[in-house]
Amino acid sequence: MGMKVAIIGGGAAAAFVITELLEHGVGMPAELHWYSGRRGGSRGVAYATPVDEHLLNVRATAMGLNSPEPTEFLDFARQQLPDARGGDFLPRRLYGDYLEARVSRAFEGASFRGIRVSRLRSEIERIAPAPDGGYLLTDAGGYPSHADIVVVATGALPARALPQVDETLIDAGRYVLDPWQWLSANTLPFEKLRKVLVVGSGLSAVDLTLSVTERWPQVRVTLLSRRGRLPAAHSRDAQLPAEGLAELLEDLHERPELRRWTHLVRAACEEADDWRSVIDSLRHATPRLWQSLPEADRRRFLRHLRGIWEIGRHRMPPQIARRVLELQADRRLETRAGRVQSVRAGRHNRPVLRWTQGPQHDVAQDSSYDLVLQAVGMDTDARATSHALVRSLVDNGLARADAQGLGLQVDAGGRLAPDQRLWTLGALCRGRDWESTAIPEIRQQARAIALQLFRELAGDAARESSRAGERRTGDVVDLHG
Repeated sequence: MGMKVAIIGGGAAAAFVITELLEHGVGMPAELHWYSGRRGGSRGVAYATPVDEHLLNVRATAMGLNSPEPTEFLDFARQQLPDARGGDFLPRRLYGDYLEARVSRAFEGASFRGIRVSRLRSEIERIAPAPDGGYLLTDAGGYPSHADIVVVATGALPARALPQVDETLIDAGRYVLDPWQWLSANTLPFEKLRKVLVVGSGLSAVDLTLSVTERWPQVRVTLLSRRGRLPAAHSRDAQLPAEGLAELLEDLHERPELRRWTHLVRAACEEADDWRSVIDSLRHATPRLWQSLPEADRRRFLRHLRGIWEIGRHRMPPQIARRVLELQADRRLETRAGRVQSVRAGRHNRPVLRWTQGPQHDVAQDSSYDLVLQAVGMDTDARATSHALVRSLVDNGLARADAQGLGLQVDAGGRLAPDQRLWTLGALCRGRDWESTAIPEIRQQARAIALQLFRELAGDAARESSRAGERRTGDVVDLHG
């Protein structure tokens, strides 16, 4: 039982890894230490919201954990929502409940499977090579611990302020980098809000709009993004796979070229009964397609097509789309297309936004708001992050940042380097897979990592057994010498 495995993270990715290891690692020759962070839960940021209007954007039947039963989450949800159906988009809060219940069940069964496991509410901030092998982990209080194998499951990195933002606004609480933590505070600094700007117009921006308009009935919200477009809406019912998908995939793989791909996918969407069936049918193939794309075309996609893809790929549940239309009709929500030029402190520290619009972004105007919330999408840029743990991995030569700012460089199995026993999954693998943040993808990654760990631990146990046998044989020879 000498080997120590550390799983670091307090969200869904860590929950997937720990349940895989505890439920399938019968007699595992290792100790598991789960560093779940100060919050100590398995919800992470995504599923910590208490607001029922914040919905999953994946249907319930695709949200099971590692169970062979595809309806497990749906069955759990029906304990609170008896009328829930497999095609429904259910509250994220409910999925957080499910994660915690599954993890608790896995912990309860660990001793029956002969697994030693501990859960530590420590925030690991540094990983460095240990002098005698393995890794030295240091938490926020400076307390060290040792691990032979480490899985980094920290999720997305902390948000960074746009470079055009006056930092005095952040200090004054008028420009908010972490809106979810801000909204979860017991007391909020503003009794009245009239005008709120949300920088971004994706799913997070939509959820923020719902929360802000619910809490402040008189508020008007503006969403500002490069294209000024909201996410598309899911269809009411699940889509059947697109016809001709096999031919489309064959054509895409035949010549990986972004311009050609764009033409092929656009044509397939135009020919389909519902364009969403084409996008959804490509989901399982997206990692392989991304990996086949030349580096120059990846950069071109990120510059020009990323926003368009995300509008169609990450969609609003139908009931959220209806609520957004109601807010727009009531003139409580508007979207604008433009680029932020500056956000400075005006009178009484109210944020003043200068932004440009027009085809050449040559038309500038100023607008004043009570509050600005940043929701520009998840940050996975390990090259410039303030995240202490990820910085230590890069600084200590244990990992390399992805060249496009999409997390860390990983191999096909999630390993950070061929000669290291370090793995990661989820958001930090976007450079390898592009689509790497939704539950179905994270579930597959967690299973692949668990299988690798089982093989490595079994190999270690076999080698140790062989060495012990050699030592016993040597003792016999000496006695008879």
